[in-house]
Amino acid sequence: MRYMQIDWNQKLHLVYEAGEGRSRDKLIRAGHLSSPICGRKANNKDYKDGYRMTINFPMGAGCMNCLRVYNTRK
Repeated sequence: MRYMQIDWNQKLHLVYEAGEGRSRDKLIRAGHLSSPICGRKANNKDYKDGYRMTINFPMGAGCMNCLRVYNTRK
């Protein structure tokens, strides 16, 4: 799991990295990230990949919907 920020001054969303996913048939390909697990769209016209940055540890308040979904899937 990684944290992704879609745009400046927004919350961090949880995303799946390559080799991770909800189930074995929905694994993420190498070199790609999933969309946020809370269901928010990550299509931002200012950034080619749809997000501003990714990071592997939280640096602030994360999306509560992402955390709720993550905890229910564990």
